[in-house]
Amino acid sequence: MKYCALSEKGKREHNEDSFFIPVHSEVALAAVADGMGGHKAGSTASSLALDVMVKDICRGGERSPEKLIGRAIDAANAAVFDLSKSNDDCRGMGTTLVLAMPFKTYYVAANVGDSRLYHYSEGVLRQISRDHSYVAELVEAGYITREQAAVHPRRNVITRAIGTSPRERADIFSESWKAGDILMICTDGLSGTLSDEDMCRILKEETELDAACERLVMEAAYGGSTDNISVVLILNEEE
Repeated sequence: MKYCALSEKGKREHNEDSFFIPVHSEVALAAVADGMGGHKAGSTASSLALDVMVKDICRGGERSPEKLIGRAIDAANAAVFDLSKSNDDCRGMGTTLVLAMPFKTYYVAANVGDSRLYHYSEGVLRQISRDHSYVAELVEAGYITREQAAVHPRRNVITRAIGTSPRERADIFSESWKAGDILMICTDGLSGTLSDEDMCRILKEETELDAACERLVMEAAYGGSTDNISVVLILNEEE
């Protein structure tokens, strides 16, 4: 597997996003978190959630990756929630979380909130994760279209977040993939600015993973994103 990640504060004063990719091959995992609660609390929530989650996954001890991920997300949620209750500076903080654990022919992933996982294969980009947001529920119920959701005044209201309640439910799922496929994990600073067609075009045109990362963030910034912008790409190099 080949990993690439980039995070920029964009037009915000501080960057409340955090990401994880393996640097020393400690674990096959990639994740992004978008913190909320003010710059100090938001960045604390996102970084704490990822740190606890990664350490818990590295402990192992579960028979399936789904159970391992579920346990790690529970640990991350408890850590963020406990700190938010014990530290006045962190009161009310929380974070989105989306992650992928890639294997040779399939991957296991999970999400809480509206940060997203996409799967790019043979020129087609598909959103795999399901947004936990107010507008996503309206779209699913048929009240508004995806196009209307993109400009809805309450599009930033999320319905699930790590650390805002004692327990939080994550969506955990698995999908097949093959050599040459790319997984893209991102915060809404990217997906809320660039259309799926724009992101797909960039992945088609940029054959180098680092270049694709940089261009995705650059086009989101120039496209008017008012949020932090974070993206992680995973290329399946397995034969």
